[in-house]
Parts: sequence; C-alpha cells; structure tokens
Amino acid sequence: MDNNNEGTKPEVLLQEKGEIIKPMIPDGAVEDLVRNLYGLDVISSKELNSYDDRNYHVTVHNQSSNPHIPEVWKHGYILKILNSMDSKRPTIVEAQISLLDHLRKKNISVPENVLTISGQTMSLEKVFAEKDPKDRNSAPYGTYIVRLLKYIPGDILVSKPCTPGLLYNVGKFTGEFSNATKGFHHSFYDTHSLVWSLLEFSKLKEFVFAVKDENNKRVVDEVVSAFESDVLPKLGELQRGVIHGDLNEQNILVTEVPGQDDVPPESRVYDVNGLLDFMDVTDSYPIFDIAINIAYMSIICEPSEQLDAGGHILAGLIPIFPLNDVELDILQTSVCARLCQSLVMGAYAHYQDPSNMYVLTTAEKGWPLLHKVWSTPKQVLKDRWLYLIGQHQEAS
Repeated sequence: MDNNNEGTKPEVLLQEKGEIIKPMIPDGAVEDLVRNLYGLDVISSKELNSYDDRNYHVTVHNQSSNPHIPEVWKHGYILKILNSMDSKRPTIVEAQISLLDHLRKKNISVPENVLTISGQTMSLEKVFAEKDPKDRNSAPYGTYIVRLLKYIPGDILVSKPCTPGLLYNVGKFTGEFSNATKGFHHSFYDTHSLVWSLLEFSKLKEFVFAVKDENNKRVVDEVVSAFESDVLPKLGELQRGVIHGDLNEQNILVTEVPGQDDVPPESRVYDVNGLLDFMDVTDSYPIFDIAINIAYMSIICEPSEQLDAGGHILAGLIPIFPLNDVELDILQTSVCARLCQSLVMGAYAHYQDPSNMYVLTTAEKGWPLLHKVWSTPKQVLKDRWLYLIGQHQEAS
C-alpha cells in the first residue's frame, strides 16, 4: 500500500527566496539513483504523496551488488529525495536515523535506513535534466539528499473505519511510543524547533489574517489566549521527552486484527503496525503528541462520535503511559491548539496559492470540530473521557 504519505497538514514554506524547494526529478532518475547508490535494479516505481520531498515506492530484482544489503527486502523500498531546504542540513537526517535506530531497539515498527554501496547513511546528489553526462551543459535541477528506507507493509489508518477498537489500539501504540523515546537524546533536538510545534503555538497569530470567517477567527484567538495562560505556565509540571510531532491518520500504518471473517468490513478492528514521517520530531512534551493524535483522529470520526475519540485513545494509552492531573487538565486546550494550527495554516497555504484546494480538505470537518470541542465545558469532556476509559477497563 502507499504507506509513506506525509500527513495532512499543509506546508508553510514551499519556496525559499523564490526557489521551488520540492525536487524536480526527471524520468529515469529514480532508477539511476537506486542502481548507482544502492546496487539494486528497479522493477517498478510509484511516487507517493508528499508536500515538499519526493518519495517513491520501488520494487527491485532479488539481487544486489551492495555489500550492505545481505538480503533484498521482499516488500521493496522507499527512495526518499529531500527538499532543497532540508538537503542543506544533513544533521536533521542524522538525528532522525539515530532516533529510528533507538525506536527499533524498543520494538517500535519504524522505517529502517539502508546504507549505500559505500556504506553511507545518505548521499548528496546532483540531479540533472539529461541522463547523458555529455548533455549536462546546463546547471543541474538541484542538489538533494537521497536516502533509501525499507518499505513497511500495511495500510494507512485513514483508509480504515474509525472504530472504538482502532482508537483504543492507536492510544496503546502512542503510549508505547512515548515510553520508547525515554532516554533518547540527540544534540540536534536541543535547539531544533518548527512552526508546527505546539511550543511555538503563539506564532499562529502571524497567520490568522488568512482566516476569513470572523467566528472562526474569534475561536482561534480564544484558544491562543487560553494556551498562553493555562498551558505554557504549566510546562514544568509535564513529562518531557522527544515527540513525533505529527501523529496523524496518514502517518500511522495499520493491519487487520485476525479472526474477523464474520465481522462486517465497516466494523472490523485494526491494530497499529508502523509509524512514518519523522520530520516534525522535537524535544517537547508527550502530552502534545497525545493531543495531536486526538485532534487528527477526531477529525476522521463521524461527527456524532468525535467527542468520544479522546476517551477511546486515552483508554488504550493511560495503562501504558500514565498521565498526571496537570496533563489531563491541559489536554482539551492542547487538542484545540493543534486543530487551530492545522486549520489556520491550511487557510494561509490557500491564501498563498488560491488554486490549491487540497489544503482546505481538513476545513470542512475541522472547523465544526474545533467549535464543538472548544464549546464543551472542560469537566463535561473530561467526565465523558473518564467514563469511556472505565468502559474499556470493564470490557478487558
């Protein structure tokens, strides 16, 4: 399955000083890169969705001239060509590879990096318009970091029914992931931040002008004020650690739980079998990962079940990764903060490029959900979630 999508959030910086940062890749370049760098012959390649990188699922022949590939991976590989901005900072890739290695040792299913023929974790490559070196008189299309990752078989979560059982299993996985990051450190994350980090939520004020509806704008202003007054002063009371930063429905892989042949497809339960896209990792607070996950899972639920999503997720998470009272107290505001980020940045991306209607996909369900969650009294929502947690405990 096409399991390397990079999430539903719109990219904010598609250009840098007039430069298109998404790589321009001519026909035949993918096959050449895989052969020359990794000693594998491509049978087929298919480009996958990505906002600013280029990702290709490649299947290859069962032979390799790469001494670092003792056995060809039967599921194929992902050739990842980074955008021109990230290609200028290889430390972000080094940090990511270090984290992925750490997580795999903790039995978390994440992509595994493949070494080049020369034993490198990545390669900085010039991509030309013409394949023949004799025709390369003009400047290259660009210079990009190229990586190869083992393809994880599975389906993206968004393609499956959003049942209480799935949400419970997502919460369980999120708890396992949060525990697995304990003890990990890489110096890159000591100073790394990005506009999508909830720690940078106040910067959303710079983009709110792109929201045209005054009622929507009012709610965003209220959430920003609440986050600044009720969440940021309590950071010292939260568990701290490296977080994924984008636990959305496109980055989580699932597989059907066995023994459901007699269950209708729309009611079948799926379990998590992989996690993708680690470009938004920061040193932050696990409760923000949980809030991000609840926000995106709530969007894909039916409207009548959206307020319950958090309860089902917490039911799977809390036995594995307990939350303290402060974390539970700030969760609703943090969920709304992530919804605001996604919706405002979507409006801003559309403002930049009015022809890009895709970035407004989240808005149709996202704005009503934000209003619904924000207008629900905190204790009412908390009691609803605690009730669902108790229901799961009774059933287990």
